[in-house]
Amino acid sequence: MLPPKPTGPSYEDAPPPPMQPRGANGFAIASLVLAIPAFSLPLSIAFGIIALRQIRVFGSPGRGLAIAGLSISGAWLAVLLIGLAVASPSADPLFQASPGDCFRSGTKASPVSCEDAHDIEVFRLAPGGDSLRSACAAEAKEYFASSVPPDYVHVSARQPSTSDSPDQHAVCTLETDFPTTGRVVH
Repeated sequence: MLPPKPTGPSYEDAPPPPMQPRGANGFAIASLVLAIPAFSLPLSIAFGIIALRQIRVFGSPGRGLAIAGLSISGAWLAVLLIGLAVASPSADPLFQASPGDCFRSGTKASPVSCEDAHDIEVFRLAPGGDSLRSACAAEAKEYFASSVPPDYVHVSARQPSTSDSPDQHAVCTLETDFPTTGRVVH
């Protein structure tokens, strides 16, 4: 037999202790803070995703901070991608060249001194168009009126792609079969 229950209030009758307010999710805060400088975008995005998952599972506060961090990161990413898209037409230095400039071919032509080994030399700037190759060939004939170009020198015409800036000009080039030093154009 059990002893009689004491009379009066007991711990069983007491209300639960008040809940301590919990702070926002640490990853959500980190996502928002790291979203401000553009160089930390990968961390900001990763922390924002981690925060949203933790908030969904554990119900901790900070969802708005995580979304704000991801939103700012997304805005930075859009600005960077637009900047790259705008900068890409002028990224090829060949279309910014002047007559007499020399280049070494590769994925993208890289400018070099004509005294160094090169295989591309710009000899004329021209407006783009369908007859660019024939215009460059006519210019080359005029260029070499008093001499004959060597067999390893070929006339070429290069034009920016249609997606590039319309204010860029096409270039007439002399291209060699192998790297040479000195100017082809005299």
